[in-house]
Amino acid sequence: MELTLWVEQHGGIEVAENVRGALVAIDRNEEFIKLTLAVLTAPE
Repeated sequence: MELTLWVEQHGGIEVAENVRGALVAIDRNEEFIKLTLAVLTAPE
């Protein structure tokens, strides 16, 4: 969220909305992302 606030303060409202949307998507998919990273980094 700090990035979003910084961008908003420097005049990038549309960019801030895009950043916020990306952060929401990452948050929504957090468990899947963790699972995928665990599978990819597991020793064979």
